[in-house]
Amino acid sequence: MKGFLARLSLGLLVLGLTACSTLFEGGGAFGGPTVLVSRENFSFRSETDQDGNTTYTYTYEIVLYALPGSGVGYVTLLDADGNPVESPFLISRVCPISNADPCGPYTRSVAKQSAVPLPPAQVVQYKTATVDGQSKIVRLPTPIELY
Repeated sequence: MKGFLARLSLGLLVLGLTACSTLFEGGGAFGGPTVLVSRENFSFRSETDQDGNTTYTYTYEIVLYALPGSGVGYVTLLDADGNPVESPFLISRVCPISNADPCGPYTRSVAKQSAVPLPPAQVVQYKTATVDGQSKIVRLPTPIELY
């Protein structure tokens, strides 16, 4: 009976740690956010003033949803070279593991203007960082083109 209780206790401990952590390929960062990422409401326009100067304007929203079981922390969207494409998002609330749906949205509206057309910018991964400093790079299943 003691062996059964010991195995049951160990199993419950592992289950509890898994529920409180963000686990993904290559390891885990306990307590950090795991998110779904999308770009929404994209628009592009160009305007030429009376002097012949053209301004290109890109507007869009970046939307993140925290997956059930995700913790509090920061998410930084990265390009293929690991460079940030936006400032970090703060995921300020734990998303309970009991949720049937992701938590959020965490939305940021972006407007970029340029005198020349901008080269495409894609998010292919993100860095998740916990409030205690643990971090992990997570690859997105599909790249997201911002503009």
